[in-house]
Amino acid sequence: MSRIAILDLGTNTFNLLIAEKDEHGKPVFIYSKELPVELGKGGIHKKEITTEATHRAAKALHKHRQTMSEHNVDEYYAFATSAVRDAANGKDFTRRMRIETGIEIKVLSGEEEAGWIYEGVKHATVLCSETAVIMDIGGGSTEFIIANNKEIFWKKSYPLGVTRLFEIFQPADPLAPKKAEVEKHISDMLEDLFEAARTLKPVELIGSSGSFDSFAEMLIHRTSSSEKAVNGYVYDLDEFEKLHDELMNSTVEERLQMPGLIQMRAPFFAYSTILTDITIKRLSIKRMKLSRYAMKEGIAGHLLNLGSKI
Repeated sequence: MSRIAILDLGTNTFNLLIAEKDEHGKPVFIYSKELPVELGKGGIHKKEITTEATHRAAKALHKHRQTMSEHNVDEYYAFATSAVRDAANGKDFTRRMRIETGIEIKVLSGEEEAGWIYEGVKHATVLCSETAVIMDIGGGSTEFIIANNKEIFWKKSYPLGVTRLFEIFQPADPLAPKKAEVEKHISDMLEDLFEAARTLKPVELIGSSGSFDSFAEMLIHRTSSSEKAVNGYVYDLDEFEKLHDELMNSTVEERLQMPGLIQMRAPFFAYSTILTDITIKRLSIKRMKLSRYAMKEGIAGHLLNLGSKI
């Protein structure tokens, strides 16, 4: 095995990661590309992948196949998450993708997804001996892992992705008038997380890529900082709270103009900040850091290190 590709087929984006080993035998991530697909649009709250979303998915997979060919990938592995595993027509979708694109897709459970996110965060070397809560906000689900750099103590995937929340609570632009309703919905579902945290006492929050990349970029723009949104970036929680308030009261059109926020996240991004704000406050988090790595990096590192199938 010399060069591999991981296809992370999420609810909003289909992500491609190409990786290989360096001269010391360590994983190196040489190419990364995400394509907007909106697989959950119009159907995730009904547990359905729509015909339109299926067409967008096939188009994205054909494009990723071309990129893999251009980069001389030897083997590739495709993994689907929340939108596909929860859809009543999920098996039909994966069958159609195999027929139309030749790509065989493995559907991960929420527990498996959380485990691979942890492996990705380990590769980012932002974990230490202290207990942390890792948070990965997706379109269909949000994963929480309480762990340190040695082991996982607790993990769970919740159907609290931003696309799913958007479909449930729309129209809400801005989100502020529905803030209390959304907070109650989220808090009720996260009660067992809060219970686990009371016992395990995580001291920091590690945000895993995606929304947390955007939080970092936006805060850097807002504070005119010379910092970079790299692995281990430490968020200013006071500035994050100001950003949270602004996002709660902003419209999609206003969010589209905010420096650091990529356009495809603008419609859903207020849900990302409300999920994060609840976690910070309910777990009494005093420090928040960024991991640029998530599930796809965790899987790639595992395959390159062990040379084994998943």
